[in-house]
Amino acid sequence: MRALRAWVLRLRAVFRRAPGDVELRAELASHVQMHIEDNLRRGMNPQEARREALMKLGGVAQTEERYRERRGLPILEVLLQDLRFGARMLRKSPGFTAIAVVTLALGIAVNATMFSLVSAFLLRRPPGREPERVAVVTAVNPTQGFQSDANPVSAPNYLAWREGNNVFADMAAADEYRTVNLTLQHQPAVAGQSEVLRSAAVSSNYFSELGVSPQLGRTFEAGEDQPGHDRVVILGYEVWEQHFGSDASVIGRTIRLDRENYTVIGVMPASFRLLGFPPQLWTPLVLTAADQTAAARNDRSLYVFARLKPGVTLEQARAEMVTLARRAAETFPETEKGWGAAVRTLPDFLVYGFGIRSALAVLMTAVGFVLMIACANVAGLLLARAAGRRKELAIRIALGAGRPRIIRQLLTEGLMIAFLGGSLGLLLADWGIHFVRANLNFNEAVSAVPLSLDRNVLLFAMGVSLVCAVLCGLAPSLKASRTDINTNLKDESRAASMNRSQSRLRTVMVTGEIALALFLLVGTGLLLRGIFLIEHQNLGFRTDHLLTARVTLDKARYKDGAQQTIFVRDLISRLQQIPGAEAVAAASDLPATGAGTVTLKIKGQPDLPANQPLSTLDSVVTPDFFRATGIPLLRGRTFTETDNIAAPRVVLVNQEFVHRLLRDQEPLRKQIRLDVSGATPAWSEIVGVVGNVKTYSEGINDDPEVYESFLQRPVPSFSFVVRASSDPNSLASALRNAVAQGDAELPLNRLMSMSAVIDRQKGGNPFFERVMGSFALLALLLAAIGIYGLVAYSVGQRTHEIGIRMALGARSPDVLRMVLWEGTKMTAIGAAIGFVMALPLPKIFDAMFYGLHLSEPRLYIIVPMAILAVAILATYIPARRATRVDPMVALRFE
Repeated sequence: MRALRAWVLRLRAVFRRAPGDVELRAELASHVQMHIEDNLRRGMNPQEARREALMKLGGVAQTEERYRERRGLPILEVLLQDLRFGARMLRKSPGFTAIAVVTLALGIAVNATMFSLVSAFLLRRPPGREPERVAVVTAVNPTQGFQSDANPVSAPNYLAWREGNNVFADMAAADEYRTVNLTLQHQPAVAGQSEVLRSAAVSSNYFSELGVSPQLGRTFEAGEDQPGHDRVVILGYEVWEQHFGSDASVIGRTIRLDRENYTVIGVMPASFRLLGFPPQLWTPLVLTAADQTAAARNDRSLYVFARLKPGVTLEQARAEMVTLARRAAETFPETEKGWGAAVRTLPDFLVYGFGIRSALAVLMTAVGFVLMIACANVAGLLLARAAGRRKELAIRIALGAGRPRIIRQLLTEGLMIAFLGGSLGLLLADWGIHFVRANLNFNEAVSAVPLSLDRNVLLFAMGVSLVCAVLCGLAPSLKASRTDINTNLKDESRAASMNRSQSRLRTVMVTGEIALALFLLVGTGLLLRGIFLIEHQNLGFRTDHLLTARVTLDKARYKDGAQQTIFVRDLISRLQQIPGAEAVAAASDLPATGAGTVTLKIKGQPDLPANQPLSTLDSVVTPDFFRATGIPLLRGRTFTETDNIAAPRVVLVNQEFVHRLLRDQEPLRKQIRLDVSGATPAWSEIVGVVGNVKTYSEGINDDPEVYESFLQRPVPSFSFVVRASSDPNSLASALRNAVAQGDAELPLNRLMSMSAVIDRQKGGNPFFERVMGSFALLALLLAAIGIYGLVAYSVGQRTHEIGIRMALGARSPDVLRMVLWEGTKMTAIGAAIGFVMALPLPKIFDAMFYGLHLSEPRLYIIVPMAILAVAILATYIPARRATRVDPMVALRFE
């Protein structure tokens, strides 16, 4: 306690120095006077008495310093002195200060803005109790592909693993990607209307496994996931707020979902969000006897969440689940052969499954390079400024200031610049985060992630500012502290020039800027070119004049395939009568939107190894689908109305199916068997071959695909496609009315043109392109400024030399070439270094981004030429100024 009081008194003395000094001087004067009086009584004359008194005291000034050191905190006082002196020096050079602060602010702002994405997507802790102890168990697909180890699990495996494991306290399951139709009843203005909501069906222990609690009401109880007891629902905060006006009395109220009554038992808080899982409400997951059959093993739709037992490690859990998956493969080889199990912690799984880590790594690398270029520019300015202060520093050293004291002073000035730049950068970052948030609205999962200037971003900005202070100030401080006292004190010239080592250091910095700018430009060019080629590729069908809408038939009214078929036939018949509708069809999946994958067997071909099963995309379509979408028929025929449930099973395949799975053999009349979840396996005859359609509009793959007849295997969830003679959006209201005539309670989802669907699937690509392009241009601009500043400074210092050259006969073109060569040589060296650094980028991007194969040799020519052109332009301005030097004025210039 005494020590703490002493530190408080010392700290107080630092900020109350003036009153303390007055008291100290008065006390010292009193002591001196007392000693003088003693000496006078001993017979000394007044002068001797005073001299002896001062000698005995040890000197008034020295005593005052000793007492100040004991009374205050010397380190803090020196720091405050440095800060005050640094502030005065920065105020004396407002132009320099403004340029340095704005340059650093731009670099810090873009870093803080992009780091807000890292904080939101990668660093945000999932809700719940100890999320690091929650594991997510996924299935490993034997077919290698994008995130093949993060597939959902089948219901039989979930049930078997829940009972058979020894590493988890309990297991919960969730079907996270369902939809329900909410019929609005409590709002008179929209009574009877329906809306499609995202939902998740979860086991009764789902919320307790995650360790989350509702804001209102309760979560599911044991037994509420059994048939007949499952008509309860938990609302998400967004639905509660928007559809029920945040009314707390909603608990216990009955709402209508898929034409059935559900009782609201709880409302989850707004903070309950799992990255990549954006359900708006939760219903119980009901598993019946049918979900435990062998056929149910093909339906892999459950994400399994499990809490580790105390003392159990993640590695032990992985070993246990691998063993259980191997046991399932041995027991059920028909469906489980080659499949495995993977285990990740909840935070790791959410980040991995969202698939944003690579994009954020590229963005953070880009802004890191921008910051390094900005720091190099500011360091160059500080070097030039230190050269201008060489005489001042020499005088300070001559008066006794040590090298550490000089370094500390200059570093303090750099720290102040970095602090000002960081403060301004945070203000710009706040605006930047709002801009980013406004542009990240391309899907529900991304827009559900809150972006803000949170604690992580603030700490990051502080850390970046400190790094900037070191990067910008350390090298200039070390160089300036090595000043030659004698030479600088004797130098009477008015011009301040760098010595050779300082000039070389600044040249190295600018060369590094050029290398980083070229590296960033090439990388950005490769990514933008790759995205451009993907977005402008031939998808294999006509996207123009095509209207689409998603429909999900509920089980309450459409209990079987016959009723689903009747609804689709009647609706297509009504839609065909709409003026401007040229062709109408329905399909389980829109083309180029990522159809589901199924395994298959081809009659007459031997079985493949367990880890190499045959697989294909599978779509269910009505007869007019190929005419509506413009997918060409290459061989055979398409479906007809006679290809119904009573007729032999027939399918169509695409070219890639013939090439890859049939090895270019004659496809017609061959028979295949698809292992489709919920359907009885049956052999189907190939009756036609159609053109390839890209699996996904943002990918380059042409995968094997099979088309089944909707009339032979109807599905409850599908999309309508309407080929319009003009603007497809003009048919939207007619499509909506036609559906309402058939079923007034059935809502349409994603009613939009096919072009809008493709644009929606671009996701963050447009934003990514704009951001990366902006960063690359900013890096190029900063590098150009660095070149201009260095050459302009060099020209200013060589005015005398240039005057002598011109006096001896050098012409203006000779001087122009000399200065341009200086900038061009530096640029060529930096470009060569950047060129070598950029050579591995295509392979790096291939490894980071699945399906993005980049090869654009022209960029390795265009970018260096562009860098060279910008450098010549930046060098030309000071070079032109050098040609206008008057020899007579220059020769008189000292």
